[in-house]
Amino acid sequence: MEALRTDTQHGRCCVCIKKNKICTRKCELAAYFPNEVQGDYEAATKLFGTPKIIRMMKLAPHEQKLFLASSILKEGAAWTDDNIRGGYGKIQILMWEIILHEACLSEIRTKISKEK
Repeated sequence: MEALRTDTQHGRCCVCIKKNKICTRKCELAAYFPNEVQGDYEAATKLFGTPKIIRMMKLAPHEQKLFLASSILKEGAAWTDDNIRGGYGKIQILMWEIILHEACLSEIRTKISKEK
């Protein structure tokens, strides 16, 4: 998987904005937290904090960093959407939707088999 962005021509990355730093071409986090995902990064910062996000990204192996950044952003967004259950609440909703769709599919299959 490719990183979200590898240059800084569109402005500073979210981490540099939060830390009020100049985002250089050597910024390791600019590829994973471009300024286009500012809202999701703000939510993740409220959940984890910028120092912890930086520490997690530094400790992650290179091939896992994109997945980690995506997970961080999605977890922050999940807690913004549902501040009681967070990501677990989203999983529960998706599981209930799967059960509902499977039940509807089962009904349709029985109707089709009766029609034959």
